[in-house]
Amino acid sequence: MDLIKVVAIYLVCFYHFNDLPTDVLANPSFFTYLNYAVKGMASAGVPLFFMVNGALMLNRSYNLRKHIHKIIMICILTVVWGILTLAILIPINGDSYTPVQFAKALIEWKMFRINHLWFLQTLVCLYILFPLIKEIYDKDDKGPLYFFFGTAFLLTFGNVLLSNIANTAEWVMKVNYLEKNYNFFNKFNVFNGFYAFSIVYFILGGWLQAKLQDNRFRRPGSPVLTGIILTALIVLLGYGIIMSQSNGEVFDTVFDGYDTLMTLIVTAGLFILSSRYKQGKSPRLSKGMEVIGSNTLGIYFIHVIVGWFTLPYYKLLPFSTNLLANLIYGAAVLILSLGVVLLLKKIPVVKLLFRL
Repeated sequence: MDLIKVVAIYLVCFYHFNDLPTDVLANPSFFTYLNYAVKGMASAGVPLFFMVNGALMLNRSYNLRKHIHKIIMICILTVVWGILTLAILIPINGDSYTPVQFAKALIEWKMFRINHLWFLQTLVCLYILFPLIKEIYDKDDKGPLYFFFGTAFLLTFGNVLLSNIANTAEWVMKVNYLEKNYNFFNKFNVFNGFYAFSIVYFILGGWLQAKLQDNRFRRPGSPVLTGIILTALIVLLGYGIIMSQSNGEVFDTVFDGYDTLMTLIVTAGLFILSSRYKQGKSPRLSKGMEVIGSNTLGIYFIHVIVGWFTLPYYKLLPFSTNLLANLIYGAAVLILSLGVVLLLKKIPVVKLLFRL
């Protein structure tokens, strides 16, 4: 689980802060396509967190009173960190707000400032549904679970798949009616709204973890899994290029890829691949992953501040657009954020900002 969380938080840091040239429309070169493809892998970052939550929560008992307390704490922390991040980024980015504008920016979760907190808002929605999901997950009769999971899958990933097919057909016919996704199920879609695809990742994480622990799941070999992941990434790249050309603007294969089958395959593949890791072969590596894994919430809060502070300086480097340099920069944002979190957690009252 720690390894998966490390991979997830790294992909989040890499996606949010980089200087990669990915404009496949203005500069359709080999390296631009390569950058665009590698960046697309970050679409597995947030879904991996949903799967980890499902893996940890669905396979053990829980206390409803403590669960409700945790929901309230997530809500409080989300709002508090929204306020803190907006305020801290004022001098860093040269922002300016009147009291009313500041309140509006908070309520609307201002883009490129605090909109990353959508993950915690979605997590709250998942936690509200959790007691019901847990109830059907634990039943001996798996019919209700399969029905709920199947319905959620059909109305989220299935619906997006129909949009993917329709958008690809439009690209071939050189027309553009949908632009992105369309709700083909209209008012029959009970999951048309908040990021309902998270339910699929959540339940899948719990199910996969249970199967892997009991050795009831025949895992494909690592080369096969790697091939499947790469194939899904190539398909995601192709779809991104199609959508970019159709709409006349670069398609975000990360944020708009969360609810695609391609990202689902990549995420599940990385989850299974990570289960092969044997703890103990390298004690220092295991300890490092444990430290990062136990502080991913704090890193998630802090990385935006660290990223906005360091990005202007990083862009001054002559190699800032290099792919390898950006991969390293993503790791640097993660490590710097971890350092800040560990320091702040030593302060008696401040440490409460990182605790659930």
